[in-house]
Amino acid sequence: MNTNDNTNDVEAAEDTVFMAKLVNVRPLVNMLKTIGFRPRAICTISSSGIVFTVEDAQCIVAQAYLRTTLFSTFDYNVQLAKERNMKRLAEIDSEAHGDEVEAASEITQISLPLDNLIECLSLFYGPSSSSSLSAPGSNNQGGIQSTTGTLGNANPLDLRGATTAHIAFNGPGSDFELVLEERGIISMCRLATFVPEVPVDLEFSRFPIVQQLIIRSEWLRDAFNELDPTSDAVTLSISSTAPYFRISTVGNNGSTEMTYSKDEKILDSFFCNEEQENRFKLSQILKCRQALAMSDKTKIRVNQRGFLSFQFMIPTDVDVSFVNFVYASLLHADELGDAALYTNS
Repeated sequence: MNTNDNTNDVEAAEDTVFMAKLVNVRPLVNMLKTIGFRPRAICTISSSGIVFTVEDAQCIVAQAYLRTTLFSTFDYNVQLAKERNMKRLAEIDSEAHGDEVEAASEITQISLPLDNLIECLSLFYGPSSSSSLSAPGSNNQGGIQSTTGTLGNANPLDLRGATTAHIAFNGPGSDFELVLEERGIISMCRLATFVPEVPVDLEFSRFPIVQQLIIRSEWLRDAFNELDPTSDAVTLSISSTAPYFRISTVGNNGSTEMTYSKDEKILDSFFCNEEQENRFKLSQILKCRQALAMSDKTKIRVNQRGFLSFQFMIPTDVDVSFVNFVYASLLHADELGDAALYTNS
């Protein structure tokens, strides 16, 4: 295998819809792991960056936002993307207006095996990396094609450095290509891509925001650690009077309640236009724990419908990245007596 040629092919292709380079893949891997509770993700590529989206049981949508500043180079060919997306979009929705199709065609959207993507990006520092890279070879399983080789006199595998990554995608029907390099060792991975299903939209932005606060994540981490794991639901209450922010559960071990004041050491900002108390499935809420663990601050928003948004601000070497979780409430306060929006998973 000529690994020099493989790298140059990714960098030099002039007719590629999307190409990018990361000087260190760890921030990307960490971001993807925060939403790794589902095996498949929708990847949306645009001129402003990449968004990976997963959903579960039509009641939780999680998105990892990767802005262009996270990459050392980011090249998205909008015109070429439009040409290759227009036909597919017209086939999907033949009744769509021309201007709607054209606007949608500027964004490339595919479905990817998220677990396989994380595995490929972690190739050089995952738990099995030393054995899988002990000699040049190739494999093909689970939709992944991977080839590993060396450049010149490669350093020993235990001398770890930052793994760089070249990423390329050439439009619908193409593989998602990764070329990883660390200290002279190069691996090329290709992931099969699929036409994405229509993503679940909880329409959070459709309703006005009535409650919002920014809390230092350490306080929220402590609260989550105190929640009774035997509880089915967790209640979040935000009020214009004390206690301003309350988290509570009721389970086999009794009740647990944490309250927070508007002290600037705890909350960076606070506003409440409408008092609400909403319940959410605890097991779904806890799916955000990895994002919470990596974040410095968390923005909590509740809309008029009673749906909840956690936006985690995660520092990286070059910028602050964001992971957003949106949850449907079990029962809106104004709809008492109606059925819950979703059932136990």
